[in-house]
Amino acid sequence: MKRLSIFIAAMLIALPAAAQTHQAAGVVTKVDEAKNSIEIKHEAIKSLNWPGMTMSFEVRDRKLLSVVKPQQKVTFELVQEKGRYVIVGIK
Repeated sequence: MKRLSIFIAAMLIALPAAAQTHQAAGVVTKVDEAKNSIEIKHEAIKSLNWPGMTMSFEVRDRKLLSVVKPQQKVTFELVQEKGRYVIVGIK
């Protein structure tokens, strides 16, 4: 039984953590299809302890580029992937 408990604990440690989704709001300043990114002047993102600023974010799905345009107010979701933050949803 002790061996089984150690095995289960080791497997749980080896599982990748689920990416935390962060919610934010802002205004689109640029859509860059060549770079697969959207630049947003966003409000503070409390879950990341970030102040409001203007940043470019890559999008996970290129289709998101077609649903926004500059000067549009948006809410968006982002996750950390490979050391960078990527937009996974936008409204």
